[in-house]
Amino acid sequence: MTYKICYGEIPLKIHIKDGYKITKVEFIKHCDTKNSEVLEEFLKLVKGLPSKFSIDLSDTDEKSLKVFKATLTIPYGKVTTYGEISKKAFGNINFSRFVGYALSRNPLPVIIPCHRVVDRSFRLHGFTGGLLLKEHLLISEGVKIKDGKVDRRFFVNL
Repeated sequence: MTYKICYGEIPLKIHIKDGYKITKVEFIKHCDTKNSEVLEEFLKLVKGLPSKFSIDLSDTDEKSLKVFKATLTIPYGKVTTYGEISKKAFGNINFSRFVGYALSRNPLPVIIPCHRVVDRSFRLHGFTGGLLLKEHLLISEGVKIKDGKVDRRFFVNL
């Protein structure tokens, strides 16, 4: 089953199987505002609140799964760096480039909040939907951005 929703002003297509397992999220051109129950449950999931929905990452390789699980710990309205995700997922070994690679293949953008990951200088860097969309998502969560850089007060160590 698929649903089109408006996450803020961002149109998304949500793929759901077995009633409540989200398997994929895609950025699309237009959304449907009639799916208010789907949107409500989606918003709960994005904010880390209890939701009917769950995520299905059963087709994900083990290393990428570690990256996705670490990324899921970034609080709503906060950012962290690729290095912080690397430390959380793999210990002290620096796999920042792999983190970027894994997040570029994120099947659940917005839910697995790769938009909350910035470079070590707090600059916006890499995002499937483009940097303007990444900036828009962060601003919608209350994150302050100036000249392409996130205000350090929104940074969180994992």
